[in-house]
Amino acid sequence: MQRRALQLNERKNIMSTPTPVSSLLMRATLARFEAERQQALATIELYLNAPVGIGDHPDIIGELATATSQLAGAEEALESLNRNFLRSSNEAAEND
Repeated sequence: MQRRALQLNERKNIMSTPTPVSSLLMRATLARFEAERQQALATIELYLNAPVGIGDHPDIIGELATATSQLAGAEEALESLNRNFLRSSNEAAEND
C-alpha cells in the first residue's frame, strides 16, 4: 500500500518541473487526443445533421457507435493526462 502511494506521488511529480522537451511532448500528446476528439465530434455531427452523407453508409448505427467510442477514448485519455500529470499538487491532494 505504501509502495503504491509512493508510485502515485512520483508519477504526479513527473511534470512538476517540466523540461522544454517534456513540455513539447505533452503538448503534442494533448493535441493528438484533442484532434481525435474533434474528429469524432465532427463525424457524429455529420451523421446526425447532414442526411445527404448518410446514403453512403448503410450501417449508420455502427458508424455512430464507432465514433462515440473514439470520442470517449479521446476524452478519457485527455482526462487521464490531466489527472496524472498536469494538475497542481494542491488539486491532486484534494482529489486523492
